[in-house]
Amino acid sequence: MGKNRDIESLIRLLVNTVVHKIVIKNTNRSESKHFLGSEIIEYRNQTEKTAEQRNWNDKDKKDIKEGALKKIKEKLEFKYPDISFSKRESKIFLEKEIKNLGL
Repeated sequence: MGKNRDIESLIRLLVNTVVHKIVIKNTNRSESKHFLGSEIIEYRNQTEKTAEQRNWNDKDKKDIKEGALKKIKEKLEFKYPDISFSKRESKIFLEKEIKNLGL
């Protein structure tokens, strides 16, 4: 895979991880929390594998962060319109995931 494709894959995985974290935090359906937690673990594992494949420069990191923030907003609005979230909350969750990856 090319680096641009890896960036897109990394963005997608980060988006899925963060969206699931926001949904699990804000859902009223307690029966969904276990499943969502399992999904977070799986996405995080895939994200770590993808992130370790390359050396990411500052531009790559910036593109990943900006792309992920945009797609998090889109996914939450489209797929989870009943979940209320703040831009700040999604940014905090994303920054924590990026920091955990060492990016």
